[in-house]
Amino acid sequence: MIQLLAGFWDRLGMGVSGLCAIHCMMTPVLVSLLPVWPSLEMYHDYSHFAFFLVIAPVVYFSLKKRHDNKQVFLLMIVGLAIIFSAWLFRNALGEYGESLVTLAGSTLLIRGHWLNYKNKCSIKYETA
Repeated sequence: MIQLLAGFWDRLGMGVSGLCAIHCMMTPVLVSLLPVWPSLEMYHDYSHFAFFLVIAPVVYFSLKKRHDNKQVFLLMIVGLAIIFSAWLFRNALGEYGESLVTLAGSTLLIRGHWLNYKNKCSIKYETA
């Protein structure tokens, strides 16, 4: 059971950040294909904030008791801040700018979760 939970938050974080990145890449494609997009646009305005609300606790629990690796901590905090900033400044960035900035934040989060996961797994096997 403990082995299963060892990297749970990092695996979940990589998955959610990956979904966020896919969303950012696919939205422009879907916009061009959906004639009903104007009626759905109000939901898209808050999709990045919704991803932030899901990602923030995952980052917290992933770093909980394990913030000794400064590179991982920095990657995750900066990635999370970039995703929030993309949503906060969405009007200034425009739709494509918001997606690109969010994609950059997601990339940092995925990298941070991956490094954290690798670090946890290597420590677990060294102590076993």
